[in-house]
Amino acid sequence: MKNMLRNTMLLVLLALAINSCLKYDDLRENPNQPNSVPPSLIFTQLTPGVESSFRDTYERMQYHLWIATDNVFSPNFSSGFGGSFSYGDLRNIDKMIEEGENVGANEYAILGKFYKAYTYLEMTRRMGDVPLSEAVQGVDNPTPKYDSQKSVYIQSLNWLDEANQELGEFITNNPGAILEGDLYFNGNLKQWQRLINAYTIRILISLSKRESDADVNVKGRFANIISNSAQYPLLTGLGDNAQFTYSNADGFRQTYNPDQAVYRDAVVYAGTYIDMLKNYEDPRLMKVADPTKDALDANPDEVAVRADFNSYAGADISANGTENSSKKLDGDFSFPHFDKYWNYVGQPGIFMSYWEQELHIAEAAQRGWITEDAEAHYNNGVTASMEFYSVDAAEISTYLTSKQPYIAGAAGLTRILEQKYLAFAENSNQESFFTTRRTGVPTYIFSDENSITKYPVRWTYPTSEDSDNRDNYRAALRAQFGAEVDDRDQVIWLLKD
Repeated sequence: MKNMLRNTMLLVLLALAINSCLKYDDLRENPNQPNSVPPSLIFTQLTPGVESSFRDTYERMQYHLWIATDNVFSPNFSSGFGGSFSYGDLRNIDKMIEEGENVGANEYAILGKFYKAYTYLEMTRRMGDVPLSEAVQGVDNPTPKYDSQKSVYIQSLNWLDEANQELGEFITNNPGAILEGDLYFNGNLKQWQRLINAYTIRILISLSKRESDADVNVKGRFANIISNSAQYPLLTGLGDNAQFTYSNADGFRQTYNPDQAVYRDAVVYAGTYIDMLKNYEDPRLMKVADPTKDALDANPDEVAVRADFNSYAGADISANGTENSSKKLDGDFSFPHFDKYWNYVGQPGIFMSYWEQELHIAEAAQRGWITEDAEAHYNNGVTASMEFYSVDAAEISTYLTSKQPYIAGAAGLTRILEQKYLAFAENSNQESFFTTRRTGVPTYIFSDENSITKYPVRWTYPTSEDSDNRDNYRAALRAQFGAEVDDRDQVIWLLKD
């Protein structure tokens, strides 16, 4: 990332500011302590983070499996689904807007709408109905009512649209303005406008089961963005990715860090991911994985081994933990590509990518929402993902013409969704999970060894709600599920057929 030193200094200043200034509920006048914070510091702290390299969430999505030598447990897909309300972030957004207005930096108020939409959407897509209209009122209303998930989506989509419109006007009226505190685009506001619209497309495609709801107007909103490129600029290529470059500096370390030897010995690839790459003879396989030790030991010609799809194998994520541990020790599984990942830089962490945008547009075209050329956007998305992994152009062309070319109809929709799964590997946080939850593609592997036999539907509400906001909490459960039941199997409005 450009100006890494400047951003590192921002993070250090941010840490100091958070410790001394950002506990807004506790602020008291103190002549020796500042009672205001530059909006840029709050903006940096609020910037959506990235998850890349190995994370438990990527094991959940069956890209990886953790097999430590002294750990013979199978993955438990039922854990990690306890939700939380991001009230702290929402208060900080309000404070950022206030501080921006105090110093005449209106860009922070505009981007505050994007951050509000993002924060509420991340809560509601996990849990369902959440407080919005009465949220963050503090002592004036410590027990906010829950807003319906539908109304949260409508309000958030409206905020996103307003943020795009207002940011476009701000850019026109303030040419050359630089966004301070920007960790993604080095202050380029036009890039943030593109990101807002690409993110809106992400949210709209996630509403595919609600495409006929006239109040939400999913198809109309989507078509409006696509047909008005001047008003709704989108990402144009890999250079527009919202991404984070790693280093060995504090705050910039990735999980594939050479100092983390325990990760290097424990993380293998899962068969769900590796088998799809192998079945489609996908050249990304050789870029992300090393051949198994068995394959390398059997043939002294390492170049030939690495070029052979049969040299790679993923762990059966549904198998017994002892069995997988034994197979790992025997050299049966592929590890992440050593040269690519096990250094201080690895690959960038991605929040939002050009390939995601293009595959979403391809899906929308395939569903008949828009008149765009689905094949062109499919090719754009797959090409961009492969270019991210430095796949040779000739290999990309072969893949798109003979291995996995665009096809029409229901089979074509499945192909687009499978390509999303492959492209989402180790980036874009949990978008892969949300896509599979919505579509069933790809088919996750489960067994009794996994503790469950299907993937979760939702996150549960914070346990404190039953004591701190009992009446509204239980009313929300009854309104959504017909009973006061709060578990991961309850189907939220977003996912109802």
